[in-house]
Amino acid sequence: MRLDFLQNYPLNTKANQILLDCTYPNLSPMIPQENTHLKEKSEELAKIFGGDYAYPFGFGFSDWFALLSQISKSYQIAYAISNHQQANEAIKHLQNKTCKLTINFQSGVLEMTSIKEALTQKCNCFIIPFVNQDLLTINNIIEIQKLLKNELKDFILIVDISYAQSCKIPIPNIIDENTIFLLNSESVGVLRGNGVIITKDFFASNLLCPTLGNIRVFDALSHAIKTPPIVPGKDTKNIFYKKLKSILKENLSLFAPLQNTLPNTLPLRFRSIKARLLLQALLIEGVYAINGQECLFGFFKPSFVLQQMGYDETQSRELVSVSYSEIQDLDKLSEILSRCYLHIRSIKM
Repeated sequence: MRLDFLQNYPLNTKANQILLDCTYPNLSPMIPQENTHLKEKSEELAKIFGGDYAYPFGFGFSDWFALLSQISKSYQIAYAISNHQQANEAIKHLQNKTCKLTINFQSGVLEMTSIKEALTQKCNCFIIPFVNQDLLTINNIIEIQKLLKNELKDFILIVDISYAQSCKIPIPNIIDENTIFLLNSESVGVLRGNGVIITKDFFASNLLCPTLGNIRVFDALSHAIKTPPIVPGKDTKNIFYKKLKSILKENLSLFAPLQNTLPNTLPLRFRSIKARLLLQALLIEGVYAINGQECLFGFFKPSFVLQQMGYDETQSRELVSVSYSEIQDLDKLSEILSRCYLHIRSIKM
């Protein structure tokens, strides 16, 4: 039973076969038809999201660092603390000053006040996820773009749409000359390192690093998007939480209200426990879960998002970031989770 659906999305076998279905890694520069075909595939992929062109972007530290370094030469960057873990690592290594965009403790979404504060600091490049890491809450990117358009003539808005695509929720059609989308290949079931930047009449395309990508990446991603390995089922997060809460009572709460999270996602807070111990116990029961993205990647650290929000390390360890496509037996899962949790509490681990 998987409770890390969004964070550890299943691979799309056919899409990855397409990705690897090439005899040579490079096209011939002497055959114009091959390069024309690649351009057409890029445009075909971008069109799915309302764009006109797609560029390879791997989502690793070096990809983020190259992109942010290039942009920071001309723009003042403000970044959400809830971006992809590798983006946050890259930000730490930038030489130029950046501004943090914070998350509201009550709502679990980006503070509009922090965006306004960044504007007073002369920020004009904003890097924001549509869905916040670990909390899995949804940011109002329409309102954010509207604010930027009202306040600035020259700006860049970079929006990571990956989790929204995994969950198959509508992605607002806000891509334009100032706004670009990022799509992580892992979030649609394609091997790591094969994501894309999607643009539409982007005025600053010269800032996008000329990254070398797999020549079949656009074909693979298009196939993965059109034929997902799993279609998310009916949203049952509120029913699930109610069942679990009825057993654990004051020992269970949420790091953000469910009304602000994606379907079938819950940022559960298990009182006075290290999530690692609970995750180990659940694994024995055949249940896969994580604390946050750094836990998923094997860095053995509690949620970096919660810690940057102001929670201490002990509090951040209480998170189990739950996402699932569908659960057949919520009663059984609730019983397993509560039993494992109460057992750990009883022996005071």
